[in-house]
Amino acid sequence: MNRDCLVVNTGKEELLVACDALGGIGPKPGDSLSVPLEVSAQFTARVALAEILAAGGEPLALSVTLSMEPYPWIEEVQRGISRELRAIGKENLPCVFSTEKNVPTSATGLGITVLGRRTPKREEPLLEGTLYALGVPSCGREVLENLHAIADLADILRLREECPEAEIVPVGSRGIFCEALLFLWGRPVTLSLNPHPPFSLYKSCGPATVLLFTSTKNMDELTSCFQKPLWVVGELRAQGRPRPEPARS
Repeated sequence: MNRDCLVVNTGKEELLVACDALGGIGPKPGDSLSVPLEVSAQFTARVALAEILAAGGEPLALSVTLSMEPYPWIEEVQRGISRELRAIGKENLPCVFSTEKNVPTSATGLGITVLGRRTPKREEPLLEGTLYALGVPSCGREVLENLHAIADLADILRLREECPEAEIVPVGSRGIFCEALLFLWGRPVTLSLNPHPPFSLYKSCGPATVLLFTSTKNMDELTSCFQKPLWVVGELRAQGRPRPEPARS
């Protein structure tokens, strides 16, 4: 499943392209939510990088389109992006920037694209087990309030180590339920939802504040691996198999 990540097969390897856009969240007078541009850039970069990492890729380069004046804003953007790159050991990742130099602007506009690569996948996707969620669904100002509880890039790298069979899905504005439906689309598998999830399956998760992933490991095996809330969205089973026991959070 490649959802928000474009995959280009070159034969020996696959190129990955992921992007994210932000508007109206920043330091400008016309913004709907006032936050430092460094924060806006950090989380916009996180979303695009999360898509590459979740797909099993290695980031190669990053492109930034800033619909604002270059100074003083470009330096804030660089600081925010650098913070995310340091978290995954990619401080020296090549970056290219473009800014608005012709007219003054009154609101924040930012787009970040990440180019990555991976070895073509050969294994079959995991179609049985538990569909877990890591992190608390957060959007807007909630993101800053829940920094200790939302998923981040380090969590994706840890998931790749602890659950190499897992298919990882960063959840953004579409929410968990919609992403779960996309996960099931076209696959011979059914999902029995947790009837009492600790968090909403339907609200926006903003800048990839939750990770969905599949695993055959139980909750006790996984809880010790993460500092963030880990909870059950539902149980997966291949079609034609007996119905599993109701999921528990």
